[in-house]
Amino acid sequence: MKSYKISDNIICVGVLISTILLFIGCKQRDDYPTFEKKEPMVIEPDIIPPDNEIGPLVKKIMDNSDVISTFKLDSTVSLAEGIKRTHVRYVNKLDQYVSMQILEVDLSASNIAVAALSPFDDYLFTVQSMSDMAKYNEGRSGGRIVAAVNGDVVASSAPAGSFIFKGRQLKTSTTTATSNLRAFLGVKKNGSVFIGNRPTSSSEFEPYDLNELTSLVSGGTWLLYRGSRVLSESTVVQANTAIGLNAQKSRLYAVVVDGGTNAFSIGITYNDLSDLMVAIGSSDAFVTNGGTSSVMVQRVQNSLSDPPSWMVVNKPSTPIGGPSANGIGFLVK
Repeated sequence: MKSYKISDNIICVGVLISTILLFIGCKQRDDYPTFEKKEPMVIEPDIIPPDNEIGPLVKKIMDNSDVISTFKLDSTVSLAEGIKRTHVRYVNKLDQYVSMQILEVDLSASNIAVAALSPFDDYLFTVQSMSDMAKYNEGRSGGRIVAAVNGDVVASSAPAGSFIFKGRQLKTSTTTATSNLRAFLGVKKNGSVFIGNRPTSSSEFEPYDLNELTSLVSGGTWLLYRGSRVLSESTVVQANTAIGLNAQKSRLYAVVVDGGTNAFSIGITYNDLSDLMVAIGSSDAFVTNGGTSSVMVQRVQNSLSDPPSWMVVNKPSTPIGGPSANGIGFLVK
C-alpha cells in the first residue's frame, strides 16, 4: 500500500517535469522573425475642386457636341509659344466621369516641329515607356521635346503599321499601293504635317512619296476623314489617344482620354471621340492606340543646371503607362 503511493508520486513528478520541458521547448526562439502589422490601404477620395469658369476649348466641345453632359473642371498651361495643354474633367451623357488631356499645337509657328520618336533613339524594333523615349530622343531631335504621346499599336515589340524614323523607312507594309487604308501622321522634309491614307478603298486618295518623309507614325481606327465622321461599330469604352489636324493643316490636336476607372475616368468610345475631335476643329483624325498605352508626357526642368525629365500628365492604369513601339514628339527648335 505504501509503495503504491510512492509510485503515484513518481508518476506525478514525471508528468510535471515533462510539462515544464514541453513549455520550454515551445518557447519562441530569439531569432524568430517579427512581422509588422500592416496598415490597411487608404484610398484618398478623388475631390474635384470647384471650377465656375469654362475655357474656350471646352466651350467649343460643349457648343458643338453632346460629349460633355456636366462640366467639372478645366485648366490650361502653356508649354511653349504655340503649344498649350488643357486638362478637362467632365461627366458624360451616361453620368460617368471622364478625364482627358488635349494638346493644341500651332504648326504655323516657325519654331514648332513634329517628329516620330523611337525607343532608345534607335532603328531596332523594341518598346519603351514614353517618358524614357522622350529622354533618349531629345539629343538628336534638333530641339527641346516639350511634350509627346504614344504612337502605334505594338505587335511583337514592333509597330503594327508603317514607320519612318529620321528618314529611314523601317516598315512600309501599310503604305504600299495595295494597302493604304491605315491612317498615319506624316512629316515631310520641309516640316509640313499631314494625315495620310484613307478609311475605305472608295474614299478619295491623295498620293504621297515615302522618300519625301522624315517621320511617319501609323495608327489604328479612323475617326474623321476630310471633315466627315468615320462611324465605328465598336461600343468599347476605354482609354484612347487620338491625333487630329484642321483642314488647313495649321493646327494639330493630340488628345489622351484616361479610362478603366469608374471613380476617375471611364474612358471614351470611338464615336464620342470622333465627335470631340470635330468639335475642337479637326478635319482628319485617328486613334493611335488605346488602353494602358495611352500616355501623354510633358517636359519638366526645374533649372538649367538640372537634367530634364518627362512627367506623365494623364493617369494611365500603371504609373508610367504601358510601353510603346514608337511615339510622336512635339518640339521647340
